Amino acid sequence: MGQEREGAGGCNRLGDLKGRQGSGPPVRLSTSLPIVEPRHLWPVTPGHPAALKWSRFTMSPPEKSGDHLRFHALDGLRAMMMLLGLVLHAACNYQDSPPTEAWSFRATETSSFFTLLVLFIHAWRMPIFMLLAGFFSALLVDRRGQHSFLGNRMSRLALPLILFLPVILPLTTSGFAFSVSQMPVEGLGGFFQKSGGSWTDLFPPITIHMWFIYYLVLYCSLAYLWIHGSTLLLPQRIRDLPRRCIEILMRWPGGTLLLSIPLIWTLKGTAGLLSTGIGFIPESSSFFSYGFLYFCGWALWNQRQLLEGLRNWPATLLSLGLTIILFLPWLEFFLHAVGLPAGALIQSLETLAGVEQFEPSTIQWIGATLSALMMWNAIWGFTGLLLLTTDRNIPLIRYIVDGSYWVYLVHLPFCIWIPGLLFDLDLGAAGALWKFFITLLATTIIGFVSYEWCVRNSPIGEILNGRRWPRALGRALRNRPLVEVENHSSG
Repeated sequence: MGQEREGAGGCNRLGDLKGRQGSGPPVRLSTSLPIVEPRHLWPVTPGHPAALKWSRFTMSPPEKSGDHLRFHALDGLRAMMMLLGLVLHAACNYQDSPPTEAWSFRATETSSFFTLLVLFIHAWRMPIFMLLAGFFSALLVDRRGQHSFLGNRMSRLALPLILFLPVILPLTTSGFAFSVSQMPVEGLGGFFQKSGGSWTDLFPPITIHMWFIYYLVLYCSLAYLWIHGSTLLLPQRIRDLPRRCIEILMRWPGGTLLLSIPLIWTLKGTAGLLSTGIGFIPESSSFFSYGFLYFCGWALWNQRQLLEGLRNWPATLLSLGLTIILFLPWLEFFLHAVGLPAGALIQSLETLAGVEQFEPSTIQWIGATLSALMMWNAIWGFTGLLLLTTDRNIPLIRYIVDGSYWVYLVHLPFCIWIPGLLFDLDLGAAGALWKFFITLLATTIIGFVSYEWCVRNSPIGEILNGRRWPRALGRALRNRPLVEVENHSSG
């Protein structure tokens, strides 16, 4: 989804120290790592002193393009979250849960592993993406101005939505009709028994997997209206107040807890599950949750030096570990909220509280709290992981980043047609796992090969990536520099 990947204001402390050596006594850096107690590391925020203390020993010099810095790691993280959509949608076919309106097909071979995988990825994937979207939106306003920002977002978001939704939608709905028709009717429980219909059935009023593009069009439009309107009507001190509050919380140790409160409030009705609002009328809980994260990402741009506080392994591993740890109790509360019997944890807490059973509202509030904390730990953890490992120009990753938007746009029909075609294929006890990998691998190959030969150097590539780029799949697979991509800066 290429946004401009350049910015300024990154803090390179080792470079600052090195730069002062010529005018004063030499600076000696201790090679021993500081001792940081566990209590200093949670809840982790990028401005936490312990995180900044560790980051001194793990920084790599940023790469410059012109006068700006390029956010290779954040580009990679955005592409990673987008491509995890392929994993999630391929796994949906092999869940052992009943079919739903959102995903009406189930293969003959299913596994609880894929049910857990879908819930786990869904819990934090799009929150991370929306925060990054806000970050890069603020970058565009800062670098190009508010009017260029709106035009850029309309060309990169609204135009692809208008062009591709009418094509991808009937391919997806017909794919579901075909795949569901392979299932025994008695196994559907009366759900989605119609496998065909009129032509209008192929074009329901939904945005399918492009819902996030639709949401971003709305967020960017609202951001533009706020910037333009508040500039005319409000003094700067007033219009900057909401953003400055978020910035303070990001700098403040323990701010993650307070940043979770708006998410807890918006998710309290779903026990922390982010609904996928695929209709043209936004689903309220997800729209406000993602909108808040988009705004937090916008505020992070103005405090982007805090990203250096995430460049440390202890805090990163702790945040990722907490993401997994928090998922387990959240899963129990969520499943109980949707009707399953209370698990051991809930029963123990009910005993401690001296009640026979918690009220449904209590279950939902606790589930929402665990979900919000899980989201923020995933945001800091995955951001830190990519900053530590990929914050440089890696040709293969650069190519994947460039192609990820196209691959995501076209993947959904393949993620439903291929499982339908494999429905009667017997692959033994591990059939669900094999079919999942076949679906994922085939979809990925189709996506990137079509990007190389049909998109990258075409008008479609110009729409998605900002300009046409030479074909470079072979060079990328050998991790060789992509021709002219070293100066690549898309918006």
